[in-house]
Amino acid sequence: MGSQRDVLRGRVAVVTGSTRGLGFAMARRLGHQGAAVVLASRSDDDVAAAVERLLAEGIAASGRRCDTGELADVEALRDEALSRGTLDIWVNNAGTSGVFGPTASTPIDDFTRVVRTNILGTFHGSRIALPVFLGQGHGDLVNVYGQGDRGPVALQNAYASSKRWVRQFTETLRRETQGTGVRVHGLNPGLVTTDLLGHVTSQAGYERRLGGLQVVVGLWGQTPDAAARPLLDLVTTDAAEFRYLTKTTMVSSGVRNVLAGRLRRANRMPLDVTVLDTDRSD
Repeated sequence: MGSQRDVLRGRVAVVTGSTRGLGFAMARRLGHQGAAVVLASRSDDDVAAAVERLLAEGIAASGRRCDTGELADVEALRDEALSRGTLDIWVNNAGTSGVFGPTASTPIDDFTRVVRTNILGTFHGSRIALPVFLGQGHGDLVNVYGQGDRGPVALQNAYASSKRWVRQFTETLRRETQGTGVRVHGLNPGLVTTDLLGHVTSQAGYERRLGGLQVVVGLWGQTPDAAARPLLDLVTTDAAEFRYLTKTTMVSSGVRNVLAGRLRRANRMPLDVTVLDTDRSD
């Protein structure tokens, strides 16, 4: 029978930052629905391993090493997709977190690193994918939001502000592409239990404030596979965005996870905190 597995048959999808965690789960979900997927990360070995995993599941997959902060890398990623015949879906998922602590003592190179990946990487992916989409009169661009996309988050200014920028950028693109056949979406997956969330770098003296993170993740954290589910609805409808942590989901998922024992110490996500050298200022 024609199945839901065929809903993306014939489409080619690029997902950046997709060799592990949420990005891999999104690429896998698109692939299981029939899309040929192009994976990307900054490691050749990670790309090869992730592609092999998807091929073993019967998914048409390829990949390239890509630093989304480098325009030439993103252009090569587009070309890899077009070598499969088309480019229909582009997901700007690659992202990185910043050092936990006040902005006044945030190392400049760390702030720049977050801007380079979260902001410049999103711009590069959008700037490279959109001309293809506009030229063919269709395509789905998905930008991934995160904590801070709707307001300030103290002690996480680099990451939170970058996600606020991604929201503004995405909403502007949506206006600019109205009536073209191109769809621009935002996806805020909420708290996802990945390495990005579990490994935190903190300024000295602020690491004690991270103790509550395990409780928060226990209440509202979800697996990458669960967080990737809404992506299919976005790229098959005109929905502008999806947001996981609404008031309703916060209550329902929080109660469910309490009942499931997710807050017990044995069930908490391990938290690896690296304390930054206090003498490091640039």
